[in-house]
This record gives sequence, structure tokens and C-alpha cells, in this order.
Amino acid sequence: MTSSYETLMSIVRERRSVRRWRDEELPDALIEQILEAARWAPSAGNRQAYRLLIVRSREKIAAMAGVVRRAAQRIAEGARAELAEEAASYLANFHHFEGAPVVVAPIYRSGFDLRRALGGEEEQGTGDNGGLDALSSVAAAIMSMLLAAQALGVGACWMTGPLIARRELGELLEVPRGWEIAALVPLGRPAEAPPAPPRRALGQLVRWIE
Repeated sequence: MTSSYETLMSIVRERRSVRRWRDEELPDALIEQILEAARWAPSAGNRQAYRLLIVRSREKIAAMAGVVRRAAQRIAEGARAELAEEAASYLANFHHFEGAPVVVAPIYRSGFDLRRALGGEEEQGTGDNGGLDALSSVAAAIMSMLLAAQALGVGACWMTGPLIARRELGELLEVPRGWEIAALVPLGRPAEAPPAPPRRALGQLVRWIE
């Protein structure tokens, strides 16, 4: 019998960042299964200080890609001449989500920062802990979505590159004041099977403190 750990690790190891999708719609029920996984992710103080905006309109997704493409063009034009070609190639990755039938835009807002309220910010050097709590919480929700998508045969990608047009995307998606877009997560039936990227050895990532 396969253990729960083995099942989980199989999903973790098989998950890939998919950037090309088949021209096939995703059923609402399947999308909701992925979103349900996000709902059960841990969050700071169980506040779940994030929301998930689901974009299914092809026209809206194309408009989102358009503002990202224009922002990328502005950045590329400002790059040094010797870096212009490399910059343009790199920035072209930021609007791949245009090919997905569904794009999830997780948004978050900073919560109550207890340490700041107690006057401990300068002493602890923690900065905006409320923002860190919220960002950590939405990141956990995104990871849960990615694993659920993999388990359900849906290709997904965690994209922060499009946030070069964060303000324009916020306007298109009518993001409420005080909320920020954390990433874009395109979803769809995969049209590619990327190979596993290399991973550092565990010994390079871990330091045991006795």
C-alpha cells in the first residue's frame, strides 16, 4: 500500500511549471477543486487575508497580457544596449499566461502587526510584519493550488514576472484599495511536459543547529 507521504512526494516531484496549454476550457467543478485546496492552506492567525480573483474571459486575459507586454517593452527599451536582446528575451516570458483558459490572481492585504503595535519594531528590526504575514499566507495558498492542479492533471505556473504591470493589472481586475496582487497563476490542460529542473542536494540547503 502506498503511504500518504509517498503519494504526496510523487505529486511534489512531478509538478512542473507549465507555460503552454491546450485550447480547452476547464469545468467549473475542476477549478473549484483547485481553489478548495487553497482554502485549506495555513494562514497567519487563520485570518486568510487573501482573495482569489478568477479570470475566465479570453478578452480580459488578452488585455492583461497586453499591459504586461507594454510594461516589458518599456523596460527593454531602457536597458543598456549590450543587454537589450537578453532583456527582451527574458521579459517575453512574463505574458505566457495569455495562452491559458483560466488565470487566478491571488490578492492580499497587510494585517495587524502585533510587534509594531507593541513598539518593538525598532528593537526587533522586523519591519512590516503584518505584510509579511499576509504575503506568507497567500504564498501557502498558491502552493496548495499548484499541488492540487498537478494531482488533477491541470498545468499551472506561479508567475510574479507579470507584476511589472501591477498597477495596470490592478485596474483591469478592479482590485480593491489596500489590496495587492501577489502573482498570477494560469491554469489549463498542459500542452507540454517540461523535464524536471535540477535541484540542489539537501546538504546544500540545510544546516542543522544543535
